[in-house]
Amino acid sequence: MKNRVKLVAVSLFGLFALLIFLTGVDRSSAGGADGAAPTPTPVKANTAPASNAPKANAATPPASTPPAATPAAGGGGGAGDAVLHKKYILAKDSLSEYGPAPFDHKTHAFDKYTADGTAVIACVECHHTDAPKSALKAPYVTSERNEVLTLESWRASSQKKVTGCRDCHFQTGNEPEGKTMPVLNGKDLNNELAYHLNCNTCHDAAAKARPALKGKPGFAVGADCAKCHSGSN
Repeated sequence: MKNRVKLVAVSLFGLFALLIFLTGVDRSSAGGADGAAPTPTPVKANTAPASNAPKANAATPPASTPPAATPAAGGGGGAGDAVLHKKYILAKDSLSEYGPAPFDHKTHAFDKYTADGTAVIACVECHHTDAPKSALKAPYVTSERNEVLTLESWRASSQKKVTGCRDCHFQTGNEPEGKTMPVLNGKDLNNELAYHLNCNTCHDAAAKARPALKGKPGFAVGADCAKCHSGSN
């Protein structure tokens, strides 16, 4: 009799323990669903290019054409900044009685403007410091670029600032502190003389090679001061 009672008691205890165990399993499953969010399945990145994404170099113009340039006139010293303008005003603060002179950079830099009219003027004909030391010809001695300046090399280089005349050839009486005025044949090569040597020498040579240019509106030779400074060239 006692053995039967013990057997019934053990059976009831085992059944009760089983019910507790099953209840715990259900609660554990519910906690996994309602508790912390499960780790999401990694999604592979979409490597296909977007249909509206710009193509590489799509905005880069061909090497044979000049870059887009603002039509606004440049600073008082002409070139010398990092933006390629179509036009510049040379020496806005000119001390000459004739005043400043406009300069059409687009035509001089990209049209056939050599003296004989057969080729485009090389950038370094004017920007003579923008070339390596090995490429300099007398009387030039200052180098500020490791490659010869061209439109293509300017595009590819991080050195966008191109040296302007007034960066080295200062206005007489306005030399920056610590700077030295260049000298040529014992004479100060100030901005006025530098401009005239560069511009007049080329224009005079063009007039000699192509006399018909003298009748072209806006064209001036070295003696045509007022015509060059009038704003028409």
